[in-house]
Amino acid sequence: MNFHKDTGDSLEPCKHMEGMLNRTAEGSAPKWMRWYAESHAAQCIRCGRFLRNVRGLLGQLKSMNSCEPIHLADEKLPAEAWESVEARWAEVEK
Repeated sequence: MNFHKDTGDSLEPCKHMEGMLNRTAEGSAPKWMRWYAESHAAQCIRCGRFLRNVRGLLGQLKSMNSCEPIHLADEKLPAEAWESVEARWAEVEK
């Protein structure tokens, strides 16, 4: 394998690895692909950082999905406040 040195703060993985790393992070990669991607990421700073970031992001998205939904009906403005907003919009539109 050809491993690359870190080139700064780049969040980009090696071009030939991006698909494998994404599939590995989401858990859809076959065993051989997961092994190859994780082996490469263990020695390539850019790909290792990318894999950690994608796994972290996926974890955050999963935890957000398990949160209780926000009920917008509970977040309504009082009638007086809404009248004030409409009056300001009318001023702006003049």
